[in-house]
Amino acid sequence: MRVSTLSLALIGSLASFANGAVYFDPTSVANKTYDFIVVGAGTAGATIASRLSEISGFKVLLVEAGNTNVGNQLIELPIEASVASPLKPWNWNYTLKANPYLGGRSLLYPRGLGGGGSSSVNYCIWTRGPKDDWDRLARISGDQGWSWKSIVPYFKKAEGWTLPTGGEDISGDYTPGIIGASGPIKISLPNYMPKAYPITINVTKDPGYSSVKFNHDLNSGKPLGLGYLPSSVGGGVRSSSYNYLSNSVQARPNLDIVWTTHVTKLNFAESGVAVTGVTLQTSRNGTLYRVNAKKEVIVSAGAVASPQLLLVSGIGPAAQLKSKGIPVKHQNPNVGANFQDHPWTINKYQVNSIDTPDSLTLNTTFFNQQLALYQANHSGWLANGLAGAMFFGRAPYSSANGFTSKTDTSSGSDAPQYEIIYGPGFLRVNEDLIQGFGNYITMGSVLLAPTARGSITLATSSMWDQPIIDPAFLSTKADRYLMDVGIKQTKFIAAAPSYKGYLGAPYGAFANTSTAKARLTYMESWTAPIWHPAGTLAIGAKGTSSGVVNPDLTVKGVSGLRVADASVFTYIPNAHTQAPVYAVAERAADLIKAKWK
Repeated sequence: MRVSTLSLALIGSLASFANGAVYFDPTSVANKTYDFIVVGAGTAGATIASRLSEISGFKVLLVEAGNTNVGNQLIELPIEASVASPLKPWNWNYTLKANPYLGGRSLLYPRGLGGGGSSSVNYCIWTRGPKDDWDRLARISGDQGWSWKSIVPYFKKAEGWTLPTGGEDISGDYTPGIIGASGPIKISLPNYMPKAYPITINVTKDPGYSSVKFNHDLNSGKPLGLGYLPSSVGGGVRSSSYNYLSNSVQARPNLDIVWTTHVTKLNFAESGVAVTGVTLQTSRNGTLYRVNAKKEVIVSAGAVASPQLLLVSGIGPAAQLKSKGIPVKHQNPNVGANFQDHPWTINKYQVNSIDTPDSLTLNTTFFNQQLALYQANHSGWLANGLAGAMFFGRAPYSSANGFTSKTDTSSGSDAPQYEIIYGPGFLRVNEDLIQGFGNYITMGSVLLAPTARGSITLATSSMWDQPIIDPAFLSTKADRYLMDVGIKQTKFIAAAPSYKGYLGAPYGAFANTSTAKARLTYMESWTAPIWHPAGTLAIGAKGTSSGVVNPDLTVKGVSGLRVADASVFTYIPNAHTQAPVYAVAERAADLIKAKWK
């Protein structure tokens, strides 16, 4: 959906934060010493810096390569998410390694750059994941602090439930009390409820569709089924981790923030393997500045940049480091390995309705009506996220397709292996750059429990160069089978009686997916990343050689260094990763406080 023309019409109606005592180059912090240096003001980093600076005795520096992103309406308007990324200056604009299982395609791989990180450019979907995910992490790590029972309070600490701005009656659509009430990240159901969502949910009542059960709340820990989907949207505005950096937080005398500044290396003590600070730079050939950390450096640069930073600093597989001329500070073959992401196909149908975001660009009268609603009370289509309903499902085991109880990477019987995202409108990703004329609904089928494992490796020894990013999409027979199941389930639900009269023809190549061979061709041509990189600095049990970080997120074999972002997940969540990363960040802040205060 392309509605960026609306940004020209919206004047002064979006919330913003004034800058407090912040810097836009590193000269003012050069050679200073802090208790903690947090690398990255994204989903995790902004959260951690905010929470650590609650302790007045802690001196905290937050360093971010991008700008604040304040006042950027493509970011702040949730409906603009598919336009806000990729190929924008507030994005890292990575590119994936060409994949033979995707027809040799090399796909765009955006990650958020600037305030909020990827929480400023994602699709605002809020799913905690199943209880089984967190209980498995607790078992693997040997730390019950990662269990569902222990982690739910951290979700609630981040969450702030809000009612729709348009006055929609959502009673019966969710379970009150599941989502937290007073956290900085505002969570809501659609501010405007288009007919597509109740039609989709009504499939759960159709004859012959007893297998598609209504789920009253997808964030209860048992997400299987079809239900309304919460988004990180409050008052019609995207809610990103920049919310943690409010005026009052930025005004704290013990918090310094440096924007538009890259961390290019971790600094070490002259002897031993102790991180003592970071090196900063504003351009490839610019001046190098050193900043010191008395207690810890916390790396929260994301599952691509965090392993890259450790690698260029000399932490990782010795052979790889030596091949790039990097002195080995600590050998660990797991750095950058275990890379996982969620591939998906963006399936679309035409609809017999103008009540989709497509009409914002097709119908001037409709656009003006929606603009008036937004300017009046932040309601209507412009206040919505891109999706408002979701189906979570499991696939039958198939030994012929390499998918058995032994190869299944989902976390348990209540954990989904795939999902279907429902969003009215023509969603464009990667090569799908030409929008069909008319009105559409997107039904994206997503593989949530991939068996493939990729890697992040160095192209050069510099943080200024992109690493080699290879998620190994569809490289296993089991993953191709699960993607096939998701596409078939999408078509099965779309054939339900509730959609009669609403759904039109399937769009483009999706129309030719009636056979397994045709679906495989479709997957090879149209599978794309949903941009949930994870697992590249995974948690491993303490005292073992597994993983990169200990259960408390400190880096194994290195003192003074901790990692907190999506890279620490041993298994990628069977969910969208935004909410789980907030929970990791909130717990990380408490772990750090408990050690040092």
